[in-house]
Amino acid sequence: MSGPGWDDLTAEDVDRLTTQVLRHGSRARPELRRIRLGGVDAVVKDYGRRGTIFKRLLGAWLARREAAALRRAEGVSCVPRILGRPQPWTIITEFVDATPVARLQAPQLDAAFFACLTDLIVALHERGIAHGDLEHLDNILVTPEMQPAVVDFAAAVMTGSNPLAAFAWPYVADNDFRAICKLKAQHAPELLSEDDRCTLERRSAAETWFRRARRYVRGPVKALATDSDEDARS
Repeated sequence: MSGPGWDDLTAEDVDRLTTQVLRHGSRARPELRRIRLGGVDAVVKDYGRRGTIFKRLLGAWLARREAAALRRAEGVSCVPRILGRPQPWTIITEFVDATPVARLQAPQLDAAFFACLTDLIVALHERGIAHGDLEHLDNILVTPEMQPAVVDFAAAVMTGSNPLAAFAWPYVADNDFRAICKLKAQHAPELLSEDDRCTLERRSAAETWFRRARRYVRGPVKALATDSDEDARS
């Protein structure tokens, strides 16, 4: 009799299959575990493993958004495939054997890396996906072959999903490119072109408003998630 598939895994199965806890959950952040099933390494992102009702509801919404983005991105190289959704607040993706750029000592990234990263972001944008959180450098990975990979699409904005996304998409997409320029300024400032410098300096009034609104929403949500966790522990 065969074992459970990706969509059938329970919390006990995940415990049994865990090879590494990549991050413990905190506030609104999910727990990340590396597991191995059928010879395949994967990452389980779980918002509600020990969470409250609020955290599970929030996690279900975030996991659903990320799953939709990953399904739309299927076939784009250097983006992990979605493998399963055993719970509404859980998403399982391929494990990417790579290092977050935040852990690299500058300078280690060259022109070829940034060209590949730009091509990757362009490919996502052509699918109507703006990542939205590339300034968080743990979301940009570097493989042993010095190739880029991108993970964590929970903040992604997709065209055609809702009217707010239609408004926000151009600004979020532009911010993806700005994040690349910021990374280039940190690791290879000699590669910054005049267009790159303009991208770093450019920020419209609408984008400034959108970023402030996002911060205004994120703060109370994280605080509520923290309070929920404390209530659950007590």
